[in-house]
Amino acid sequence: MSDTSTEVTRERLLEMMTAFKETYLLRTAVELKVFDSLAEGPADAAHVARAVSGDPRATRILLHALAAAGLLDTEGTRFRLPPGAAQLLVTSSPAYFGGNAHIASSTWEWDTMRGLPDVVRNGGPLAEADAESPGFPFWVDFATHLTGLTRAGAALVADALGPWAGSREELRILDVGCGHGLFGLTLAGRHPHGRVRCQDWPNVLEATAGHARRMGLEDRTSYLPGDAFEVPLDGPYDVIVLANFLLQFSYERSLGLLRRLAPALAPGGRIVITGFTTGEQHPTREYHAHMLALLMLATTSGGEPHSSEAYRSMLTEAGLRNVRTHAPDGLPLRVTEGERA
Repeated sequence: MSDTSTEVTRERLLEMMTAFKETYLLRTAVELKVFDSLAEGPADAAHVARAVSGDPRATRILLHALAAAGLLDTEGTRFRLPPGAAQLLVTSSPAYFGGNAHIASSTWEWDTMRGLPDVVRNGGPLAEADAESPGFPFWVDFATHLTGLTRAGAALVADALGPWAGSREELRILDVGCGHGLFGLTLAGRHPHGRVRCQDWPNVLEATAGHARRMGLEDRTSYLPGDAFEVPLDGPYDVIVLANFLLQFSYERSLGLLRRLAPALAPGGRIVITGFTTGEQHPTREYHAHMLALLMLATTSGGEPHSSEAYRSMLTEAGLRNVRTHAPDGLPLRVTEGERA
């Protein structure tokens, strides 16, 4: 038995079967801002009920459930935030993480994945769950609420391009399927001459613009609304970023998009692909990538996280040179880049 094998036990199965209970418990507390109501110190259920506009009895039951799950501590009849909760679950905290519940445990994903047995039987997505359609509402949530890896991934791309980006006479960035736009915005923010153009659906770009304002980059950001496969690209660009985007498409469609993007690069410019990959390690060490593959199976016509080898092959076939992959320690992300001659 390899060191990656895990024994299947009744306890492990029961934990998996009941994990959704903690999900709906946490989502409820985040939505009601229960943790905000305790930010000033311990309080009883009546105080919390008033703060969250909740029924007193129902609030009491919710608070005890949160304590049972380790998300609150108790002092007699009063409740208090345990270590870490003030930083991660109080909305005014700079490190607030509760908003990620809209992404990591979205209602849309739960409703969609209940149909996974039929998806597997039929080999494709459900008709009502088309993540590729214009105006798809989940992408607005994705752009609005940052995940735990968003800033780390954006910094990873900026680090990988580092001195090269700083040495360019101009640094014109196109962030394709940008969502929140943090990958292009972070790179532009590292360099005074950096300017970023964010491409996505119009409803998504409204959220992108909010991030640009908060980062102080509004005057260096422009927008390109529309379909990445059809919208005029203009250019040229020194960097084209595709972050967590190509996993929505098959190898063939991804390659077609890269062939479309490559001519929009300035000489010596680079295309950068980043996100989860599969096939690099044992599946137990790529857990999130394989769970994401299931979601792509259920919501796209051919998408799945590709391997770094596949991304290198795509970039090479698209006519780029010096293709290479950066694999950082401690992050489940890879950065693959190629250069135009």
